[in-house]
Amino acid sequence: MPISTLRYYERRCILKPKHSPEGYRDYGDGDVAWISFMHRIPQVVMPLAQVDEYSRLREEGDGTMRQRLEMLEEQRGLLEGRQHMLAEQQAFLDTKIAIYRKSMRAAAEH
Repeated sequence: MPISTLRYYERRCILKPKHSPEGYRDYGDGDVAWISFMHRIPQVVMPLAQVDEYSRLREEGDGTMRQRLEMLEEQRGLLEGRQHMLAEQQAFLDTKIAIYRKSMRAAAEH
């Protein structure tokens, strides 16, 4: 993850690493796991406002686990819908490609 992205998450208070006495950021194991999770978030297309809310709930602790689970399940449902839509679009393109190939084969035979 680019440093600029880490700093951006820090400015939004999504990422809060500890600092050494010299002022250097000290990323612990929990921070690394959270960064890994955050790296995947854009791939599941979770809106930044939801990332902020998820981060806030995460910081509140295990008492918010159900809310975080619901957020992730909702996001998964949205991805399933997108996946279905993409499969339909792919099938449409496959049909169109097959038509062109068939037409080209027929033209080549004549």
